[in-house]
Amino acid sequence: MDAEVGTCEGEAGVRYPDGTVLPAVRYDPRKLHFPGWFRCPDCNVAPGARHHDNCDQEICPRCGGQLLSCPCFDPPEQVDPTTRG
Repeated sequence: MDAEVGTCEGEAGVRYPDGTVLPAVRYDPRKLHFPGWFRCPDCNVAPGARHHDNCDQEICPRCGGQLLSCPCFDPPEQVDPTTRG
């Protein structure tokens, strides 16, 4: 990783399947119980910066979970009209 990485230049927001776009959660090492100066252990951005795409430390702005495996991106459940449920 580049020691000079300051922030990700990619998307500033997270787009959800329903069309909603929320601002990306910036990296805060204190949420991981690291010192305030500690860079992201996955994408190496500095504190206060946006994570790189697919960083496993990025937080979902909608639910607060891990963005990479967030259920907010799961397709809605299909309702079977023959069983009504």
